[in-house]
Amino acid sequence: MTTTKLRPLYTWALALVLASASAATAQEIDLSGRSDCSTPKRAALTWLANLQDDANHPAQAAECFDWDSAGVDSASVQQRQARHLKAVFDQRGLYIDVDGLPDVTEVPDEELDEGRIVLARRLPAVYLEASDAGWVISADSIRQIDRLYDETFDVDVEGFVDALPEWAKAQVLGVAIWQLLGLLVALMLGIVVRVLVSRFLMSWVTRFLRKQNQKWDQKILRKTANPLGTIAMVAVLWWMLPLFRFSVRVNQIGTIALRVMAATAVVLLLYRLVDFGADIFAKRAEKTESKFDDQIVPLIRKTLKVFVVVVGVIFVLQNLDVDVGSLLAGVSLGGLAFSLAAKDTVANLFASVSIFADQPFQIGDWVIIDGHEGTVMEVGMRSTRIRTFYDSVITVPNSIVANVAINNYSLRTYRRQVVTLGVTYDTSPEQIQAFVEGIRAIFQNNPAVRKDAYEVHFRNFGDSALELFLYFFLKVDSFSEELRQRHNLFLEIMRLAKELNVDFAFPTQTLHLETRAKETEIPARVAPPRDELEEAVLAFAAGGAKATPDTPLLTDGFFPAVSKRGDDGDGGEG
Repeated sequence: MTTTKLRPLYTWALALVLASASAATAQEIDLSGRSDCSTPKRAALTWLANLQDDANHPAQAAECFDWDSAGVDSASVQQRQARHLKAVFDQRGLYIDVDGLPDVTEVPDEELDEGRIVLARRLPAVYLEASDAGWVISADSIRQIDRLYDETFDVDVEGFVDALPEWAKAQVLGVAIWQLLGLLVALMLGIVVRVLVSRFLMSWVTRFLRKQNQKWDQKILRKTANPLGTIAMVAVLWWMLPLFRFSVRVNQIGTIALRVMAATAVVLLLYRLVDFGADIFAKRAEKTESKFDDQIVPLIRKTLKVFVVVVGVIFVLQNLDVDVGSLLAGVSLGGLAFSLAAKDTVANLFASVSIFADQPFQIGDWVIIDGHEGTVMEVGMRSTRIRTFYDSVITVPNSIVANVAINNYSLRTYRRQVVTLGVTYDTSPEQIQAFVEGIRAIFQNNPAVRKDAYEVHFRNFGDSALELFLYFFLKVDSFSEELRQRHNLFLEIMRLAKELNVDFAFPTQTLHLETRAKETEIPARVAPPRDELEEAVLAFAAGGAKATPDTPLLTDGFFPAVSKRGDDGDGGEG
């Protein structure tokens, strides 16, 4: 357990000690030894001020209770009940804001909650109400005291404290030594429980995943198990805190700190469970042919994270005793300014919904969006990320994506190919015709070429070649497959040209030199006879002896050790 991980516990313990030293009680004590039930404020002060360590008057403290309606006649029982009720408030950290209570006999209806005044928002079962004797703690509240006391105190600490030696009762900075030692023991026990719970969960989840033939990163499992360990630690400290009999202010700080720790741990747990669940669905999505699930999983992950964070912030604020309703009302007053500031964000959110509804592209598609070309990496709530063919990443706001033309190359059924072949001028007409028909036969014999839409013709007399025009479509799924099929076709065409004694042309110049050397004549090209040309063309047609439509492709060619694709990290040492 590192110092960083223990820092929240150190802060919590230090806050308790400082609060103990500086705050005995925050109520204004001005009714010690006497009672006054004329107003809600004075009735509460009568009860609290007469049960202080330096001013203990239990008889006066029990005056402002509706004992008659509750059926409690014994004075000793009344005094014990008054002490127990104060102990419940103190150990639960329920500080009563006496200064906030009305100090008038006739309280306006708008300040009452169904004719009553609740002393602590977290304990609505205890409240003041008006009676003939003035303002008193109600009979219904009195009937709840025994239950509340038993729920708050599971262990009889008073007998234990009375049996302690005097040195343990001595105070340091306003805190008894036994309280400091008990707090230290509680912190150590909480840490042990946190470690044990985290490791037990890690071990159990790992064994469970092994049985399911699943492998997960140990860091992910640890991040998920740690918040559960923190929740278990908070539960231990929450149970032990009332045993130390700190003042109400100390317990208030302690309970708020524990509630915030628990709320934060719950939020972190849910946040990491979102990642855990999203990873499960992402792995399943990789096994499906559809790309829609690959696209929707990141969006759901981000949406759930935003939802968890928003709800978590509200949850933590509530545990800090912040009136979230009033806070939200205040935010709504500034709604106009917020809406103006968040206009682009809202536009992007609506655009993302439109993109997912229309599905103009999916993850991995080759697209051109607003002049940006590349493959779609991710479609988020605010923007779409495109990886260009330069391996850079472009982020385009969804509001722009939804309002521009999108060219999706990946939706093509066929990929058009336009090729111009140049052959030398000494090629005979018979050879050209045979070459054209041979290329057509190659197209007909290749399964990747669209059979009903191709053109092969002698189109033009070029500057340095007789130009043949090839126009055809390939039915392929990816750019790599397109290149492999072109590679296959071009090799087939080269073999056909060799059989027909056709040479490919390239720009040349004829230079005449006048020399004394004996002039030699260049032999003229002799075209094969017509029957040989026909035989060569038929050899490349379907079923022909030299037709190889399924010739080895680039990735599994004649030399696999050389041409086989490697991983991204492969390469020679240099």
